[in-house]
Amino acid sequence: MTHQKYVLYLHEDDNVDSTLEQAFLTRGFQVHSCHLNDFNAQNLAKVAPVGILANINPDNLRFVDDIQAVFDHYQRPDIPVLGLLSSTLPVEVNIFDSVLLAPAYPEQIILRLQGLIRLRSMEQEINLRLTTLREDFGIQPDLPKAKDPTRFNILFIGKATPEFMVIINALQKRNVNVVAAFTSFTAFEYLYEQTFDAVVMNGLGTIEPAKTIIETMRKNAKLYHVPTLMIVDPKSFSEHDAMFLKGLNDFLDAGSNPEEISSRIIEQANFYRLHDRLKLDFGALGNDECLDAGTSLYNRAFFNAHLARLNQFCSQNQQPLSLSLIRIKPKKGKSPAHLGDAYEQIGAMLKNLLRMQDTVARLEPNVFAVAFPGQDTEELKPVADRLASVLRCASLTSYQDGHPIHFDIEITLNSLNQAERKSHVA
Repeated sequence: MTHQKYVLYLHEDDNVDSTLEQAFLTRGFQVHSCHLNDFNAQNLAKVAPVGILANINPDNLRFVDDIQAVFDHYQRPDIPVLGLLSSTLPVEVNIFDSVLLAPAYPEQIILRLQGLIRLRSMEQEINLRLTTLREDFGIQPDLPKAKDPTRFNILFIGKATPEFMVIINALQKRNVNVVAAFTSFTAFEYLYEQTFDAVVMNGLGTIEPAKTIIETMRKNAKLYHVPTLMIVDPKSFSEHDAMFLKGLNDFLDAGSNPEEISSRIIEQANFYRLHDRLKLDFGALGNDECLDAGTSLYNRAFFNAHLARLNQFCSQNQQPLSLSLIRIKPKKGKSPAHLGDAYEQIGAMLKNLLRMQDTVARLEPNVFAVAFPGQDTEELKPVADRLASVLRCASLTSYQDGHPIHFDIEITLNSLNQAERKSHVA
């Protein structure tokens, strides 16, 4: 049984954008298109989509009932929905998890929907871990309480052109704190000293500084998820795909209404804050009873209990579930005692290299395990190969004498889907 992830594309146009469809295929998603005039919930696929993309006319609200019918059909009200709109919706319409106002580009659409899918899988995993802790360990964790909402903090980078200043004024009217950096040097100082909810760059002149800033942010663990946006003149700018590949999140049309532009910026800032809150929730899911003392990863007892729950959840929702075992072995001629402090260092690396919704545990002194919900072994081959490469290149040293620790590593991947038994060794 092969799990094929797909996006349900609801639209009112007679022609489907083949560029968008191809971009989804490149990212590993099939696209099931459905014209709203032909929509019938009874004709939906057996397996639920990972996300819904709705390209609709905001004036025709029948789409709300159609999307609700999809939720009802699959009994899955948590399927993320991204709206592609030509104008804003009435306040009372809240069916979308996120919206993109025209113009929207294929790579931008995919990145936004992938982000929504990632957030939803994080929320699902938090709920599953809470259930495992409560039902198998009698633990009711205290999740961090939501802080009083503070003002969004936005960094503006670039020349203070009139278009730039108009947007800054529009944001300040919405009680957003704006910090302006007119040079890249000053911008990097601010980025490392403060916390920002989004970064907006002026691309009306040269875009080389923006490229450098984005590339640097995407290589920095603290700044990796901070959204970046760039103001451009669409009549003269044509490097959309290249900038999205570098890690840009959105383009802002310099000629658009300032209120519309500020809404796009705040949308990204909200998205980032939700991701940040979920990270804090993950950090609260465990105590000494279910954590390994040496690495602070989950222990065997928790992993076994949680893996059974994950397997049940993925089977019920027709999602793949994969398991990776990572074995650490001493180099030939070395004893297991030589590895000593390596385990703690390897455990920390694994936690930082994997998604938060992937459950990482230490089963034996030299054996680590990772459960990957929603991913099959084919998707995970590059992940396993990257893990093996990073760990083999790691320079680990003994805490006692500072001597280097040399080891061999074996990573195996297996599908836990009962109908599919594939494996991979890195």
